[in-house]
Amino acid sequence: MASITFSKVVKQYDGVKEPTVKGIDLDIKDKEFVVLVGGSGCGKSTSLRMIAGLEDITSGEIKIGDTVVNNLPPKDRDIAMVFQNYALYPHMTVRENLSFGLKLRKLPQEEIDRRVDEAAKMLEIAEYLDRLPKQLSGGQRQRVALGRTIVREPKVFLMDEPLSNLDAKLRVQMRAVIKKLHQRLKTTFVYVTHDQVEAMTMADRIVILHQGIIQQYDVPSVIYEKPANVFVAQFIGSPPMNVMDVKRTDKGMSLLPKEESGEKIDWEIKLADYFKADALEDDMRIGIRPEHILIGDQAEGVPCLKVPCKVDLMEPMGAETYLYLECNGLSINARVAPTVKVEVGQKVTANIPLDKFHLFKKSDTTRIGRKSEVELKKGA
Repeated sequence: MASITFSKVVKQYDGVKEPTVKGIDLDIKDKEFVVLVGGSGCGKSTSLRMIAGLEDITSGEIKIGDTVVNNLPPKDRDIAMVFQNYALYPHMTVRENLSFGLKLRKLPQEEIDRRVDEAAKMLEIAEYLDRLPKQLSGGQRQRVALGRTIVREPKVFLMDEPLSNLDAKLRVQMRAVIKKLHQRLKTTFVYVTHDQVEAMTMADRIVILHQGIIQQYDVPSVIYEKPANVFVAQFIGSPPMNVMDVKRTDKGMSLLPKEESGEKIDWEIKLADYFKADALEDDMRIGIRPEHILIGDQAEGVPCLKVPCKVDLMEPMGAETYLYLECNGLSINARVAPTVKVEVGQKVTANIPLDKFHLFKKSDTTRIGRKSEVELKKGA
């Protein structure tokens, strides 16, 4: 078994006031592809390095399978790690780079050749085995770095932002290579990135970290559709979710302007018909994903909250268009089909479907749960 378990793990660096990792609990299942994602300094790479044994744990416990590895040296953990830097030996050929670690372990030459040939074939670098790293492209070098971990045949693969040095096209190609690799090897993968697109496209489950604390740990679809809090809502998604301040009223709620002197927009809506009534607060935040905002004819026959706006900027992307809208000093992003014809400076209505928006508590930023379909039918 190559499961990984964190139990109240803390990492405190000397001379630093706040712990980098603040008592996290995490359970990664055997053969799972888990991505740790978050901004700089959130603790994702530190967590990965603690699994590898490259960082000591201040307190808590990490287990790989049934073995507590807190004091186990890296060489005894049966893991392999791919770094952001390819770290290839420049004077060695690809074959020599792939086989070097196996020779140090004194494996038979026949076994070394078998593993190297299998890895090279899997990663489509067999024709480059006699080349030096300087004769390879960035993508080919990254494949060699992956190959060097594959030949180890470890229980766990650890990857620390392995694609960040590649251009956009190569990153897309290498994402597919790594995902297929996981499917073929059927081994536990733990992958660190700051790129939420990588996280969404590659992971079985995603760990979102912020300031050393896990904000949400779930499958990509749940994280996207039911973000745990405002941070997750705005971190995942491109463009990010629109989040704006609202105040509960006797008739529903009001969208608050950016400046106090601005005008409120009042909406008549029975919030308790859609959301858990006991979780509603007087001050909240409304969230709506850009692709859920409807413009013009798109909103016909759809119950919506209406926001009068002005088109501030347009970004045609080919298959879709990003609209940057302005309302009482608030900026609202909409992602619409290219068939939606508007112009910069034009007044439009941003329609927010009643079944698509989120509400977050102002007090702790957590998402307020919606009523289930069963509850809605009972209410009706």
